[in-house]
Amino acid sequence: MAPVDSIYIGIFVLIALFSVLAGFNDGGNLMATFLRGGVIAPALIFPVLVGSVALGPVLFGTAVSRTITVAIINFHQANPDVLAVAVGSAVLSVFVTWRMRMPTSMTMALGGGMVGAAIASGDTRFIHWAGLLTVLVGMGLSVVLGFVAAFLLTRLLWDVLSLTSLSGYRSLKRLQYGSAVWQGLAYGANDQEKAIGLMALTLMLWGHHVHYHVSWISVVVPLGFWALGFWGGGVRIAKTVGGHIIRLDPMNALSTQSAAALTVSLAALLGMPVSTTQTTDGALLGTGTALNPLKVKWVVVRTMFMVWGIALPLGMVTGLMAMAAIRWG
Repeated sequence: MAPVDSIYIGIFVLIALFSVLAGFNDGGNLMATFLRGGVIAPALIFPVLVGSVALGPVLFGTAVSRTITVAIINFHQANPDVLAVAVGSAVLSVFVTWRMRMPTSMTMALGGGMVGAAIASGDTRFIHWAGLLTVLVGMGLSVVLGFVAAFLLTRLLWDVLSLTSLSGYRSLKRLQYGSAVWQGLAYGANDQEKAIGLMALTLMLWGHHVHYHVSWISVVVPLGFWALGFWGGGVRIAKTVGGHIIRLDPMNALSTQSAAALTVSLAALLGMPVSTTQTTDGALLGTGTALNPLKVKWVVVRTMFMVWGIALPLGMVTGLMAMAAIRWG
């Protein structure tokens, strides 16, 4: 087997690990609002989420996958080692935060790993700084928009509830089925496309193709590993997010899910990579603030912000060290 083939096989393994950890981290974050909402039976959460995530790229397109693999680093010119180290750094960064039982940003970890690996490779011409800035701005805006949308929706829903009978309340609760599917679709069209883009990019570089193309393999393989990670470790994250920020009931879960889904799906249509994890957490915070700021567990919120803050630099430092070890080892 040629050495270059070994590199790409290693990248495939790392993408599989990245997808499994995304299932742990992001799947658990999505699961949290469903569990606390109390409308969807726990046995249905897995098939509903996996099915809707699978349909996300089909309905919204794959613009985000192109952005994450083209806008930050020029991998056509960079050595394949840069891609391998970038994905490996993201895997390590997310694993560390998962062990802390805290959700993090897969996008930030991946972007940091890409930049760190490119810097350590000795040629910063591979880096598109404007693209990285666009991703960072999009990430920040998604949290703010998720917060504002959830705050407004929560206030609106409770105003409606004050005028609604018991049967009307039960009907409103059923809307959570729709918000759950919508949130899964939005995730599939945005966060899941990081792994889709990495798989498509690897196939393109391995086959020496010039044009970026997303094949069915690039969609199905990462989804399978994501579902495996979600099944195996999503509950760990769900328990942290779902009950430690605020306590949700069906109406609050509905506003949180809808706000996050709206924000992430709009970003997907614009081809802007964002974090469903961070957007959902921002929406949870918006919901809690609308209900009663005093009941929001701000200590947990502060810890979550700290974890988000270290995702990019942790990925970058890991990428720098790994690439330096390869070059000078």
